[in-house]
Amino acid sequence: MNRFWRTPLLILAVMSVSALALNLTLAPAQEAKIVPYVPTPQEVVDRMLELAQVKKGDVVYDLGSGDGRIVVTAAKKYGVKAIGFEIDPERIKESAENIKKAGVAHLVEIRQQDIRTVDLSPASVLTMYLLPEVNLMIRPNIWKQMKPGSRVVSHDFDMGDWKPLKKENIKDGSSWDHTLYLWHVEAGKK
Repeated sequence: MNRFWRTPLLILAVMSVSALALNLTLAPAQEAKIVPYVPTPQEVVDRMLELAQVKKGDVVYDLGSGDGRIVVTAAKKYGVKAIGFEIDPERIKESAENIKKAGVAHLVEIRQQDIRTVDLSPASVLTMYLLPEVNLMIRPNIWKQMKPGSRVVSHDFDMGDWKPLKKENIKDGSSWDHTLYLWHVEAGKK
């Protein structure tokens, strides 16, 4: 092989192996973060919880809980236990500050967990602002794990062919349109 080509090929080989190693190192963390962080406006949070008819004794789960505003609002406004599931350490830190500031640490918990692995069976209300494909990914868990009569509210994205009990369009303070979907978990739904 010509000496001229040895150095560039060696550099290319080292760069390829380095890129592969970096990709393998980052893959699990990136894989768990399947939804970008976009905060739900407070007016929408309030309406989501109203739509779910949150009441004393409910347990509210929020998948991809971000800064914790849904679980904080559920605890503060309705006095219910609320658990958020978030993978991003920065959002978890922000949630902890918001929980402390709101004085609801006795009712609210944030768990660092991949939302695809959450046991939904303790929840009577499930809220989420995910993506259509993620909703569909989680839908079988909702049907298998949540009790009949449990309520599910999704911000902006439906669940494919699972028809919502109610669909509502609202505007936030900035005049952005938001669509909310409500489902009740039915016995025997597969």
